[in-house]
Formats: sequence, structure tokens, C-alpha cells
Amino acid sequence: MLELSGVRVRYRNGALGVVDVSLRAEPGKVVAVFGPNGAGKTTSVRACTGFLRSEGASIVAGRVRLDGRDMTGAEPHRFCRRGVFCIPERRKIFPQLTVAENIRAVRNLPPRRERAAVEQRIFSLFPALRELAAMQAGRLSGGQQQMLAIARGLMSRPRYLVVDEVSLGLHVSVIRPLFEVLRAIAEAGTAVLVVDETTDAALDVADYCYVLRAGEVVDQGTPERFRGSELLAAGYVGET
Repeated sequence: MLELSGVRVRYRNGALGVVDVSLRAEPGKVVAVFGPNGAGKTTSVRACTGFLRSEGASIVAGRVRLDGRDMTGAEPHRFCRRGVFCIPERRKIFPQLTVAENIRAVRNLPPRRERAAVEQRIFSLFPALRELAAMQAGRLSGGQQQMLAIARGLMSRPRYLVVDEVSLGLHVSVIRPLFEVLRAIAEAGTAVLVVDETTDAALDVADYCYVLRAGEVVDQGTPERFRGSELLAAGYVGET
């Protein structure tokens, strides 16, 4: 289990990124995190993947635990070594490398004897990438680049996949297929923690949801709790 318990994050300038966030992601489950801009979603993701320091921030209260081990303030490579892979917003890929080269550009490549099987699974989830394997990644569409970012994460065979802003800037036609892939990844045993503002698509695949506002968890529950919810809609306009 990847768990944040009462986490508070402060930036170097004194501002609080999150005030009090507790959430958890379990193997085989999709957990969705909702909230308006500035709610603390991305800061929470950075807290549970080790990327706070690069943003000039640190955890000043609470704990981050991974499979029961205290990982509070640990650096990204330590999370990666224990099976956590983070896909940041804006589809961080290597535009000058080919699709195939991007997929293999991860720290924890599987042993060579297992690599072909992992790639086969990736291409079964993203068949379009197989046809584009020799193309420079910078020439892909936004949706294809997001597929590639997720595919590269899968190459490290993560136990926990954290995806920030899955659908940001993407055409509506590719959003639901991306979430269906995340559902399939979870069903294969990986814990998937996803931040997104496309609430309908996220609710369709999530097992559990958290709503953040002003750096705190203001509600949580199963997707059914939030379908058509005025609370969730209010979260996006900043009113209760």
C-alpha cells in the first residue's frame, strides 16, 4: 500500500502546498483524486513519489508509507527502486528519441530475457505505438504522447503507477480509451493513483475517490457517491 497520512507540505517561500492530506492506493485498484486548480493534487502526488525537493518543498508533518516502510522525504530513485513510477503532467517524453527508444528509457529495465514479453504487453495495450515504434516521439499527437508516457512507465513493471493530469490538453476522443487502459493495468495487479479533471471518465474506472480543496481532503468514497454530485462540481469552482 502507498499511503499518505496527515501530510502537510511547505514550500521554500513559506506557502503551504497541502495542509492535511491522507489517502492511499492499493494493488489492483484505481484511485482518483479530484479538485480545482490549487487544491493540492499535484503537490500530494509529488509527496508520495519523492519529487517535492525539486520543487523547493518538503513534508513538515505527517508520513508517507510504502508497504509499511516510512518513505517520508525520500528521493525519487528510492520510490522507483521499490516499484513506484510517476508520470507527471504535460507528458514528459524525450521528443528526439523514437517511440521504441522512449519506452526503453527507464531506470529499472527488466532483464533482457523478459524484455520482449513486457514490450508485447505494452503494445497489446497501445497497438498504435507498435505501428509508430520508429517515429520520433516529438512528432506524435498529444494523445499518442500520453500513451507513450504511460507505456514507458509500464516498462519498469511498476507496482504503483501514479499519473498526474491524465487528460490535460487531450482531444476528447482519446480520453476514455486512456482511462480504460489504466483500468486494465490495475486489473493486472498494479495500484493506479490518478489525478484528473475529466470526472466522468475517471469515475467510470475508479474504485475509490478523494476530493481535495485548499490543501485538504474534503470528501472521499466510491465513485457512486460522486456521480452527479454537487459537491464534486462545487469543488471545481471553489465553493461549498
